[in-house]
Amino acid sequence: MKFKFKFGDFFLGLATFVVIVLSIILWIFIMTSDQRFSRINQTNNQVTRGQARTKNNKSLYDLYIPTNAYGFIDGKPYRLYDSKNNLPFEFTKELRQVTATDLKKIGNNRTQYQELLNNPNFIQLSYPDQVTFGLFTPLANSKQKNREFNRIFIPDNNKWVYLGNDQSNTIYKVSLKNANFNWLRRYAKKAKNKTPVNFVRLKSSYSAFYSKSVNWSVYSYITTSQSDSYFVSRLLGTSGVTSKTNKNGRTTYSYNYYTRLKVPAAGERNDHNFQYTHFEKGKIPSVNNRLLDSVYYVHKLGMTEQDLRFFDADNNVVRYTNYIEGIPVFLNDHDLQVNNSFSSDAINIEFNSINFQIPIPFDGQTQSLESTYDLVDSLEKHGLHQNDIERIMVGFKVEKDNGHHSLVNLIPTYYIKAYGEWKSQDEWQKQNISIYKDMEVKSKEEVK
Repeated sequence: MKFKFKFGDFFLGLATFVVIVLSIILWIFIMTSDQRFSRINQTNNQVTRGQARTKNNKSLYDLYIPTNAYGFIDGKPYRLYDSKNNLPFEFTKELRQVTATDLKKIGNNRTQYQELLNNPNFIQLSYPDQVTFGLFTPLANSKQKNREFNRIFIPDNNKWVYLGNDQSNTIYKVSLKNANFNWLRRYAKKAKNKTPVNFVRLKSSYSAFYSKSVNWSVYSYITTSQSDSYFVSRLLGTSGVTSKTNKNGRTTYSYNYYTRLKVPAAGERNDHNFQYTHFEKGKIPSVNNRLLDSVYYVHKLGMTEQDLRFFDADNNVVRYTNYIEGIPVFLNDHDLQVNNSFSSDAINIEFNSINFQIPIPFDGQTQSLESTYDLVDSLEKHGLHQNDIERIMVGFKVEKDNGHHSLVNLIPTYYIKAYGEWKSQDEWQKQNISIYKDMEVKSKEEVK
């Protein structure tokens, strides 16, 4: 009996030794074979990218959440916000349980659309730019998937909603099954912050105008940022770097000829802006697939997504930025958090690595902003006319706090999109507008 026990221990030890040796050999084989390792990594990415086009996962609903809510008091529209009972989040939470049973176009008349905008019988939820039917509903066929909307009108029943496209004034009616927006209606009535607005038509959409000056809260956050090596590892692989070059303080890492990552300069010049490029030949994805594919690339970056929201999409570019207390954050004066640009040759992603980690308790500081009408008047005098403005909104400008290197203050200011560019009120006031007008005229002539 004693002999058998020793004999068993011997074979157990021998087997353990063999397993350890085989594990070391296998690890060395994988880590020294870039081609095999990268092929495994790329295959997994392709599957995930394909799934992003076919599955409505949690991140899809988190990234594509409406960012503004509006209701009516005594027949007049108000912007509604409540940090405790988030109206857009309540809507998307319910949307996951809803089935669309019918979808049809019922109008595209500007007068009709403006009447709907100012109809007090609806709660409105809006996206900052157009999204597509195909993001959320399996009812959409191949043509319907690319139809766009940016405004949701919720009636006093749960049987249907209207969807509106500000740019084209198109209205769609969607019949619903299993919908229940009762909590959303209750939260809308009890919203703590209610600010009167007017819906004003600009060049390509309707923006909420404030008729009087409004005091907006100033917030402060402790920020963090991931290291360069973190993004190199995620985007190029643990053994995928084949070359490394340095120019003007910025380092570019490459994986073969097809993928590269440019990291920001170190030290005081560090703006935390990265640029990832993957070259591949192919057709530019459809509108719906661009929105879905960009979700995959946000995942690929490995960034904190809790407050990241869809913000803008035009000219084959899909943009996201952080929303804090219902307001978008602009970095480095007017940059957004993630820009996904699609072309027939490559996918290019420009992103910022800053995370707003820890909120500092609110100290009561506010920033007063003039009425939106006064803002437009001042821009008109500078040469930027209302019919050149695409959108206007209140956003946070990030300012570093001198007391702590990781502390930033979020200062409310007006941001205006014109000629395809987002800039703050102060930036537009300093711009030579004639340059943009000349470029626009030249562009139209080239099209002809």
